[in-house]
Amino acid sequence: MTNDPICNRLRELTWRRKLTGAEEAELRSWLETHPEARAEWEAETGLAAVLEGLPDAPVPSNFTARVLKAVERDAAAAPRRPVWQFRLRWLPKAAFVLTVLAAGLVSFYLLQSAERRKLAQSVAAVADIPSLPSPDILQDFDAIRASSPAATPDEQLLALLK
Repeated sequence: MTNDPICNRLRELTWRRKLTGAEEAELRSWLETHPEARAEWEAETGLAAVLEGLPDAPVPSNFTARVLKAVERDAAAAPRRPVWQFRLRWLPKAAFVLTVLAAGLVSFYLLQSAERRKLAQSVAAVADIPSLPSPDILQDFDAIRASSPAATPDEQLLALLK
């Protein structure tokens, strides 16, 4: 039959019980819009009527116990994975994460050591310069500055530039 949700719902209702008046009206209107499904619908309802007329199959009194025992037997026969096998599934993922973490830490360490090496070289280069005056020379800076007259522009030089 079709995959129409209305048809499927009505079909399932006919399997369980007799349709109500409103449901039968809905079925008639649906069959009017889908005449190609009428033959299949009649075959379906005929089959449901025949199945409804069949007597219930006799069920032994210990049916539930037998079913539960069969389920337990199947569960016991199913191969179980040992705990260590379950944990081994995570081993490749954990190894990958640890490898990435170790590579990151090694890269960080190498970068820091390279920066320290550059800093040490620049400090060594500055320390090797002998021409730098000592900081004691700056102690009389204010007195020297106050004693020297302010520089005035050289008028002759400015005249030559014009």
